[in-house]
This record gives sequence, C-alpha cells and structure tokens, in this order.
Amino acid sequence: MNLPVDQLTKVLNSAQHILVIGPENPSVDVVSTAAAWAIFLLGKKKKVDIVMAGRVPQLNFLTKKIKIESQIESMGKFKIVVDTSQTKVKQLSYDVKDEFLEIDLIPKQGSFKSADVKTINDGYRYDLIICLGVSNLEMLGQSFFDHRNFFDNTIIVNIDRSVANENFGQLNIVESTSTSIAEISHEALHKYLDKNMATALLAGMIAATNSFQSPQVTPQTLELASQLIVRGADRQKVIESLYRTKDIDTLKNWGKVLSRLSKSDSIICSFLEHDEQDSLPEDFQELVRDLILATPNTKVIIIFYQLDFQTTEVWLYTINNVNALIISKELSGQGSKQFTRFTVDKNLSDSQELVLDKIKKQLQLVSH
Repeated sequence: MNLPVDQLTKVLNSAQHILVIGPENPSVDVVSTAAAWAIFLLGKKKKVDIVMAGRVPQLNFLTKKIKIESQIESMGKFKIVVDTSQTKVKQLSYDVKDEFLEIDLIPKQGSFKSADVKTINDGYRYDLIICLGVSNLEMLGQSFFDHRNFFDNTIIVNIDRSVANENFGQLNIVESTSTSIAEISHEALHKYLDKNMATALLAGMIAATNSFQSPQVTPQTLELASQLIVRGADRQKVIESLYRTKDIDTLKNWGKVLSRLSKSDSIICSFLEHDEQDSLPEDFQELVRDLILATPNTKVIIIFYQLDFQTTEVWLYTINNVNALIISKELSGQGSKQFTRFTVDKNLSDSQELVLDKIKKQLQLVSH
C-alpha cells in the first residue's frame, strides 16, 4: 500500500473541525474505523463529529467518548464582530428573551456605537470531510442531498476499497486489494495507536473479512492483525460484541432467513413474512454480506419482505464488482452500488418469480 502520508498529514494539520462520515446503513468496518479516526483526531486537539445514517451497528467495545449522530447538524457559522480598537470590553453577557438573543457589552470607558458592530456569515462549521467506504457521494444519502454545496466546497479525504470508486475527493486513498477500510486506515494511524484505536481497527478487519475467512486475506493482513493485538486490541471484547450478543428473537429470525435460502445460478434468495422484520439483527446487512463472502460463486442476495398481501419490499445486495443500482434499475431500485431496495405490487410468491427473472437477465447483460 502506498499511502500519501505527507499529503494527508498536511490536510489534517490545517483542519480544525472535521466531519467523519460513511454510507447509510454502514458496516461494522466503517463504523469502527470512523471511531479510530475520531480518537486520533481528538488526540490531536481537533473538533470531530461522526455522522452515520440508517441502521448503525451498536458496538459495545467502542469507547464511550465516541458519539455517532444520525444527521449533519446546522452547517453555517454566524459571527458578530465588534471593533474594540477604540473602546475596550470590560464585561460580556447574554440572555435569550422571547426568542431573541440579547448580548450586553459593558465598556471599560466610553461607549460602543452601531458602526463598531458587524455580522459575518462565516462559511461552514467543518473545514474537512473524511469519507469512509463510499464509492460516490450519493451513497451518503440524505446527508449529501441536503448539503450538496457543503460537499462541493469542502476538502474531502476519500478512503475506500471499491474498484468502482469515483475518486471524488481532493485526496483519494482507494486500495481495492485491501480487505477493509480499517486496513487502509491503519497505515495512516499506526504511529498513534492506543488500545481503543487498535480495538476499533481490529474489529473492522474481523467484520470485513468474516473473521479472516475472506479470500482477500493475505499474510500481511494477518500480520497487521497480530500487531494490533500487540498494541492492546481487545480481540475477546470484539468477538463477544460481534457474535455473542444476539438475543433469542434476533437469532430466531436470522435462523428463518437462513432456513429459507435457495440458490439459482449466482443468486441467493430468502424471504421474511409480515411480522418478522422488527426483530432482525441491527447488523443484518453485515450478516448478509458475510453470507455472500462465505458462499462460493454468489453475486447477488435478494431478501423479500412481505409488507401486506399484495405488496412486497425487496432488498438486493451485491458483491463489489456488480452494481446493484444498474441491475435493479428496471425495478426502480434505490440505494447504493452494493445495496438497493424497492417494492413490487405483487404477493410474496409472484414477486419472487418476477424479480428473480429480471435480475438474472440483467446479470447476463452486464457479464457480456
């Protein structure tokens, strides 16, 4: 891996308030790596916020000082500037009365004039964005669509492993041969690792590789994992959080998904009935992705969910080199290149037949 360390260091040093953001419904890898970046940046005395929308894995091994928001808060900064060159301030106070902010300035001598005061719309609160695990900005979902100008006018560090990455950042760190976003980030963070950062990065690697069973795992990957453990990574805590904390209802419903699996060519299908969605695991998408990794020659997994008798919601997941948006376009799929969802106005059985037929045809088209 050839990380542009000097460029990255320069960008990070010049920033004061940094937004770390990932795709909607982020993976454990993305969330854990975001936490590692936040710990590092806080240690550098930077202000940092993490924003992850949708279903976010709840990871109890993360330090409690890491907070993840579901949306970007108010962007703009509004400054009130007072010229104190002629009149010095002795005391400042403020109060909110009847929804008005009142600011009181008491001068040391003399008095302030209205000409001494001006206001400034001072740009955006963030001066740097670190994007993790998104091949294009649309994958950020509403965070991007609500704040397009901000993303267009702010420096972006783009860290990803997808071959489909659009290199949308001012600094693009895209390593398609890496097993995880955590592995890519390790090179930038390894000199500053503490126990919490090492634990977060190890968790990202374990989750992304299905406990190092992915075909992409190399001896270097295993060596890196051992280094993280030497640096204090709590492997036991990670394993317990990822694999041993499912409640009974969660395990039953995941068991139902597994028991109903069927395979046709390179497509795996399963379904959920009307009352079975609420008890799905919070990391359901991670589990589906692990299923793709663990099943040879699988390109697509489709989960059908019965909303009512004549309406079925469809969740479509793909491997990295198959674009879910393209193969589900005819069905009005919305989402990202690896996950889309859409509804079909048919019952569960008919929806399965219709969708499977169309997706097979699309896979044949894109493979030629």
